Amino acid sequence: MAIKLVLSAKTIGDRIFKGVPRGYDPYEVDKFLDQIIADYERVEANHLLTKAELENLERRISELEKRNSELELEVGRYKTKYSNVKPTDTVTDENLNYIKRINTLERFLWQNGFNPNTIK
Repeated sequence: MAIKLVLSAKTIGDRIFKGVPRGYDPYEVDKFLDQIIADYERVEANHLLTKAELENLERRISELEKRNSELELEVGRYKTKYSNVKPTDTVTDENLNYIKRINTLERFLWQNGFNPNTIK
């Protein structure tokens, strides 16, 4: 949401009013306009900061959306890879020890020239 200001701090500061016999005190008008200028400068500075923050956040959103899509693809690969695992399957220390032992025995067979896949 862009802020469109009609006046700028410079426009307000450069404005000259015609003098009239029964007008306002020029000193009070200048003092009031100085306060308005200060407010405008704060609004303009805030607008520039907000614009920079918005651009930064939009860039970050783009990066996160890209990362999210990469993670979704990775989740899909894992779901496919582990689709045969049943929720009732449990992994215990005993099961892991069996797998380690089988792995060690298979390595021994390979090192001695036997293919463990062909042994029946």
